[in-house]
Amino acid sequence: MENENLKNLIIRIRNGDRDALSELYSAMKTRVYALALVYTKSDSDACDVMQNVFMTVWNRAGTFRGGNPSSWILKITRNAALDCIRMRRHRAELSDEIYAPDCFERISDSETVRNLLSHLKEDERETVLLHSYGYSHAEIASITGRPQATVRWKYSNAVKKLRKLYGGEDNE
Repeated sequence: MENENLKNLIIRIRNGDRDALSELYSAMKTRVYALALVYTKSDSDACDVMQNVFMTVWNRAGTFRGGNPSSWILKITRNAALDCIRMRRHRAELSDEIYAPDCFERISDSETVRNLLSHLKEDERETVLLHSYGYSHAEIASITGRPQATVRWKYSNAVKKLRKLYGGEDNE
């Protein structure tokens, strides 16, 4: 049902309907922001990526060829976030990054959670965070371009690592 609604919104956007873009933004903003934050690890960069994603959807709605609209938007998000990271490498790091509280609440603000996640490989952290935001293994596979079996395996291994780190278990 949600996919049909999103498809209809994209069709309306393709026809220049700005209200449809606003509706799509309301439906997808949290997921887009969360994915952008997974990659950029910065509130302000995630907000910038989110803005770029919806501008891209507006400009490229005509290229949507059906399929899963949520996955299409999240692939745009992933690519925009990776572009942001590449751009960040090319510019001088700002010492006083601005926190944008009006964008959304910080996700995984707990220092313990951040510390635990820092022990995971990038692809494991990405999988765990996407799963924690409610994405299924199939959706994560679609977003990341990895086989679903690989996503399940990475998730399982990451959870084992986190349990061992957090609980101090010696499972090996």
